[in-house]
Amino acid sequence: MKQFSHSKLEMYKRCPLQYKFQYLTSLKPEKEETIEAFIGSQVHNTLELLYRDLLKTKLNSLDDLIKFYDEIWRVEWKDEIVINNKDYNKEHYYNLGKRCIENYYNQYSPFDQDQTIGVEKKIILKWGEYEIIGYIDRLARDKKGVYSIHDYKTGSTLMDQKYADKDRQLALYSIFVKDSHKEAKEIKLIWHYVAYGEDVSSKRTDNELKELKSDILELIEEINLVEKEGNFPAQETMCDWCGFWKHCPKKKHLYKIEQLPKNEYLKEDGIKLAKKYIELAEKRTDVNRDNRIRSEEITQEMKKIEEAILIYAKKNNMEALDGGDKLVAVNRKQDYDIPRKSYDLERYEELENLLQKTKYWSDISTIADKKLKELLDGKDIDSDLKDKILEIVPMKDSISLSIRKK
Repeated sequence: MKQFSHSKLEMYKRCPLQYKFQYLTSLKPEKEETIEAFIGSQVHNTLELLYRDLLKTKLNSLDDLIKFYDEIWRVEWKDEIVINNKDYNKEHYYNLGKRCIENYYNQYSPFDQDQTIGVEKKIILKWGEYEIIGYIDRLARDKKGVYSIHDYKTGSTLMDQKYADKDRQLALYSIFVKDSHKEAKEIKLIWHYVAYGEDVSSKRTDNELKELKSDILELIEEINLVEKEGNFPAQETMCDWCGFWKHCPKKKHLYKIEQLPKNEYLKEDGIKLAKKYIELAEKRTDVNRDNRIRSEEITQEMKKIEEAILIYAKKNNMEALDGGDKLVAVNRKQDYDIPRKSYDLERYEELENLLQKTKYWSDISTIADKKLKELLDGKDIDSDLKDKILEIVPMKDSISLSIRKK
């Protein structure tokens, strides 16, 4: 039975290539643990102890919990843990975690608002040939029969209500609770932002849960198709938290540059090409208005470098080259090869004659790229007509370079 989790599905949505590296290969991520992840683990472990002991009628004092937090911080700490913000040190983050525990304890002590049913409770949803698994930080119910799914957050940003009402993870867990606890009068989703001592809550209707299940199954079918075809595009989403830069076509050049000794930095072919391309692009902008001849000379020089960059990128399977402060990105896309009246008259007239005989001509009137693309991508067009148009207007691969900030 094929197994999925919320985090696995979200990784695919963020970046199919990262999903492939993480779940379909034996590659290991290169990133070290961050201080934010470390704090989250220690605060979760401390609150887990609080409720596990409560299940056995033992109520820990705040001092008890802080002592436990101190001990696991000391035992689990590794010097390799990454602190990205150099304005703060280990002690600052230790105190932040301590404050999270104090906030939660003072907010909910003596913890008699509800009855805890499970801590770090594993859930398994069996949907046909698929299993969806997850872990609930804490599952509880109150005297009115209302169940609540609790999630502890140590992050520095409070979630807006509109995002809480669309969150998929706890909503997914509520499907499990609804199925396994038929007596539940209502199911609340509660996020505890322990750094602030504030909560965000939400709930879902039966229709919303039905829609969520359908969306997840649809996403799984998409993943199955992508796995079958072997096409996993890289998407630049949350790249700083990805550990596969060494293997990613969009990031491997940056990774390679980071590994070079400083005195070899500028000797690397890729960065020299990228820096020269960026330099010429900036120079062309400066002279463009005043000196058209010089601008054209720069453009011709850029075309030569562009050719070299494309060869280098293809040879090294890269989609971005590090140029120092900026990147040169290689953009590949497929688009319709729409003929132009000015230089492809024969094909243009063939397409025009075909469209004039259809009901769509009044909307298009002239062959405009946008309207023709909308027609071809829409659902209303007759399939036979679409095939005839595509014989004249096939799909083609286009490649371009762009400069952007790192």
